Amino acid sequence: MRLIISQYLHSLKERDEFDALLPDLLLAMGYVPVSRPQTGVRQFGVDLAATGVAEDGTKELLLLVIKQGDVGRNNWDSTSPQSVRPSLNEVLDVYLKSHIEPAHQSYRKKVILATTGDLKQDTQLNWDSYTQTNVDKACFEFWGGDEVARLVEKHLLDEHIFKEEDRKDLRKALALAGEVSYEQGDLHRLFLRQLGLTQSGELIEQKGSVKELIKGIRVVSLAAQVFARWSEDEGNLKQSLIASERAMLWVWHRIQLCSQEKEKEKLTQEFTPVFRAYYRIADEYFKKIQKHLYIRDGLSGYSRENASFSLAIFEHIGLIATVGLNHLLSTVINNERVEEEANNAKAVADGLIAMLRNNPASGSPRLDENVVDISLALLLLVTTGNINEAKEWLTELIKRIDFTLKSGRNFPICSDSLDDLVEFTVFNDKDFTKKMMEMSWILPTLAGWSVLLNHENAYNALAKNSKNQYPEICLQLWHPTQDVSKHLYFHNACRYNGESEAPISLPDTMTEYRNQMKGLLELEKFDVLKSSLGFSNGLGMIDFIAYRHFRTPVAPFLYYKVGGLREELND
Repeated sequence: MRLIISQYLHSLKERDEFDALLPDLLLAMGYVPVSRPQTGVRQFGVDLAATGVAEDGTKELLLLVIKQGDVGRNNWDSTSPQSVRPSLNEVLDVYLKSHIEPAHQSYRKKVILATTGDLKQDTQLNWDSYTQTNVDKACFEFWGGDEVARLVEKHLLDEHIFKEEDRKDLRKALALAGEVSYEQGDLHRLFLRQLGLTQSGELIEQKGSVKELIKGIRVVSLAAQVFARWSEDEGNLKQSLIASERAMLWVWHRIQLCSQEKEKEKLTQEFTPVFRAYYRIADEYFKKIQKHLYIRDGLSGYSRENASFSLAIFEHIGLIATVGLNHLLSTVINNERVEEEANNAKAVADGLIAMLRNNPASGSPRLDENVVDISLALLLLVTTGNINEAKEWLTELIKRIDFTLKSGRNFPICSDSLDDLVEFTVFNDKDFTKKMMEMSWILPTLAGWSVLLNHENAYNALAKNSKNQYPEICLQLWHPTQDVSKHLYFHNACRYNGESEAPISLPDTMTEYRNQMKGLLELEKFDVLKSSLGFSNGLGMIDFIAYRHFRTPVAPFLYYKVGGLREELND
């Protein structure tokens, strides 16, 4: 396990990754950080300072100089900002003389050079000579990747919280991290044990202390990040993103199960690093595929067969949409970056638009559950002001779905089984085709969006053809009720909560359907914005991520309200 952690540390960047881990490590060791890394603020060599009591009982002040990678001749003493010796000199010449609090003057001063790599042999003598020359000014220690890995294993992952079965599951997960079809079951078992949850998301009877749960959350976060880094190295960034999503959602679910508000507040502080890990990976994912979105059929490398390509396209539509919505709604956590996050959301929306235009398969969903990806993408387009582009895609979706339903081929089947999709696509059995047309979430969802976008021609086509061309299809919608948050962040919520509206008969006019939609918004039991544990805590993006991750249909109330009817209701 120490080798795994060490390899993980070697891959971390200095900023926002390695320097985010060290404060948690120091806290676990009994030290209290008194200053943390800040970007753009001159720190006179010290990236992190902490106070505590050493093993010999002496009070000491730790001053960490944080670097990335190996320390060798090239970065020991040069003009580079990452040069080590000038940083150490600033600590001794400036920080120790002018930045020590009066209460810490009597503490033993220990300067620690912390890095994700090693101290190279060609620099060992330089380090030894430097520390001996300045021994009267401070004590010195070198924490390389191997030493930090030892400390992490000892203080964050001791045998009391990271059991052998967890180690086995993590090793299995890492071995399969590069497999495209790997479903991460080994990683999920580790998460559940550390969070004290059953397979159905309920609390295990033996309740641990808040302190134990905090340790468990940190282990989940670290395990997810180690797996994410492993899969990134294997060239499978999507596995990284899925793992970080699951860790974030299940940690949030577990926090909400606490009965005491004080406990929730304390645990919510532990959620922020888990969210930031997801945020980083989501950003990396989008950056990796961004250039492919602007090329005609630029995502065709993911699959060449028609049905598989369509599935890959809609999966990426959903992923891109949640990344954009995450930027749009994460200003609570990133409240100093409101304008930057708005620009990021716009860049993601621009990429999504390019993808829709450059990949014709984006108009041909093959599973009814692709309604999740469609709703999220339309939400992103509308909330970023791309109304015309949303109408353009909506028109293409309705035209293509209408044609495939009339022809009885390549329409979105009412099953989430890939085996059913293969059978439907290959064998063209009439009875099986009829079975796959029994119901549809997509049709009434597209009708709702036609109303929201004031696209009367699109609505009229759906209303007319659903009655005359394919009347055998049962149109239906799922409406979650106010206790949906008990399930939303753990599994597919529509199997455990809510009410189905079926069969739906689309009125002849768009005005009539708009009135029906307004009527839904007046029913308090369907107000998922008010009851959402994500939105009520200023973290609404978690709900959108949960809808996509667990393939839960997006609540109509949510997109009716956010997508356009909010202004009409205020009239």
